[in-house]
Amino acid sequence: MKFFYFNGFNSAILEDWSGSPKIVATAEYARAAGFEFLPVSINFRDAARHSREILGMISADDERVVFCGSSMGGWFARIMQLLLFGARPEIRVEAVAFNPAFNLVAHAHMLCGPQLNYVTLEEYEWTDSHSKVLKQLEMSVDYDAPLPFFVYVDKGDEVIAWEHSAERHSGIANFVAYEGGCHSFDHFHEALQNFDAATRRTT
Repeated sequence: MKFFYFNGFNSAILEDWSGSPKIVATAEYARAAGFEFLPVSINFRDAARHSREILGMISADDERVVFCGSSMGGWFARIMQLLLFGARPEIRVEAVAFNPAFNLVAHAHMLCGPQLNYVTLEEYEWTDSHSKVLKQLEMSVDYDAPLPFFVYVDKGDEVIAWEHSAERHSGIANFVAYEGGCHSFDHFHEALQNFDAATRRTT
């Protein structure tokens, strides 16, 4: 079994991620549940290539896969779930998203312009071509497909209004909103406990 974790937009997962309580907690949960924990740093300018590489990391012996991520990484986790299901429907696959981005077909163009990765400190330009890649990924799957999708948000998210996320996800996901918090997502312990309880009921 594999448990993938993806970073958000303008972020990255360092080789030493011990300074990130969110990743540490997710890794501890995954390993305790019997998963191989795989944190994958995503450069969203090259999201299509990353998606193909990740699918290639899943072997014939993998009976269950969980994709998890925060912000844009949460959106990517859902996309990867749907891509894997399309390619390997025999695998049990779930997606877990913390304060996820969504509706990139409509909103990806808003990313265009100068950007700074706050982890790597790389300065770069996001272009229409980069937005097109995200739009194509989203259009290549049925985002509303009835697959196990767990969305957890902080009401104090200063980037994505939680009410908008509730409107988009409540009908297609196990949706939980926590009081307070921020876009980085503070309630990861509670979310992982909820995910564990929910998935235990289905096994």
